[in-house]
Amino acid sequence: MDPRIAVYIMFFLLVIPRFFTIAMAQVQEIEGLLSEIGSPHRNINLGFSPLHLAGSDLAINEKCRKPDIPDSSFKDPFFTSNGIPVYNPSMLIMIQGLLSRQEVILEYFPSDTMIFTIAITREFTSIFTLKINSAFWKDITVFKRKIRLADTRNCKNQSEALSEILLGTVSSSLKGKTKAIIIPHTALYGFPFEALVYPVSRMGQTVNNSKYLIEGKEIVYNNSIAQWLSSRIRGKICNMSTAENNLVFAGFSSDFEFHECIQELRETDHEISTIGRMFSEKGKTPVVLFNENSNEYNFKAIAGFCQIIHIATHTIINEDFPEMNGLLFHEYGSDQITDQDDGLLAIHEICELQIPADLIVLNACASANIRSPIGLDWYSCADCFMKAGARNVLCTLWNVSDRLADRFMVDFYRYYLAGMSYSKALQQVKIEMISEPSTSLPVNWAAYVLMGQ
Repeated sequence: MDPRIAVYIMFFLLVIPRFFTIAMAQVQEIEGLLSEIGSPHRNINLGFSPLHLAGSDLAINEKCRKPDIPDSSFKDPFFTSNGIPVYNPSMLIMIQGLLSRQEVILEYFPSDTMIFTIAITREFTSIFTLKINSAFWKDITVFKRKIRLADTRNCKNQSEALSEILLGTVSSSLKGKTKAIIIPHTALYGFPFEALVYPVSRMGQTVNNSKYLIEGKEIVYNNSIAQWLSSRIRGKICNMSTAENNLVFAGFSSDFEFHECIQELRETDHEISTIGRMFSEKGKTPVVLFNENSNEYNFKAIAGFCQIIHIATHTIINEDFPEMNGLLFHEYGSDQITDQDDGLLAIHEICELQIPADLIVLNACASANIRSPIGLDWYSCADCFMKAGARNVLCTLWNVSDRLADRFMVDFYRYYLAGMSYSKALQQVKIEMISEPSTSLPVNWAAYVLMGQ
């Protein structure tokens, strides 16, 4: 049987298409630009428990009793007695049928002493094994720290050494492909593969034309092959169904100007205004919600009917009470909160929503890395949006400055509205920043990662 026929059969056997209805939403008038003052970061790291909020004790008890997220219909690889990952053959046929000829999936399974890498293209599947030692994991940690701190000392040499390990064995699978779908497990989660160099040097030989991997490949991340497969199938079904009644773009900006305990974000209104104007100029009506209108209630009311949702805000990272981790809206910490909407969209709340958006942008600090326990497992904010039905999530690996976040997103939408895919638009923004001396360091562009298709 033709693999493509098998894929379409599986669409209808395993996935039920979702149909949408239209929601009425008020279009806010786009106003002028803000002056450039300060560059606060878009996260709040709480060293205390925010138990001063009304009803918070009840909220925490309810959150701890939430059920597990339902398992996907698709299962991740099983492992042999030797620790080698193996895919179900029928699932592998489906994966290959859904890949284009320009895409390659690289799934990394690291242990203390070995890295197994599965490379899947439309034409073939390969498994690579490589021995590693404790020095490799030390280098990974040091490399990530150097990038975040903009420390350039020996950074290029470390990048080349790590590239030889992480990309060298799979270089034959990368050759001729324009898009890499990377699925890193365990300790490789959150590693910025785009800051590695390619082509890879061999046995100490220097490659004169080596560039950052992102300069030659579009890069998309996923946490599991099941997550990617579900996202790709939802995208295929959405393309076959009508979405004429969906809102094209909804932007939420909470600048927290009048909040006493939350750092003001001076650029978010400019960010959302500019992006909204860009959609309007293309004949697409945006919904842009500022300040008191950018609240949790409005988000929940609108999110289920939007193709693209953009949230410019702070994240909360609370190590003592991870159940409180999430995204902030305008009413957080104010007298506007209610029992249902306290201004904190906690991770567990996201999992309970239905958000069949094509793209969700979380323009806030470390939005890819904030995680909370749900049942017996830990899930990130991006994971839960995809569990809720989103096909793609654009998020950040570490803290980003307010001003840079504004510029990055405006450029991203400029490329997207010019006709590029999400991954291609993201790649072009990064290439543009690499070419400018003031933004060429990975700390400025490698934080943004796309999860999804």
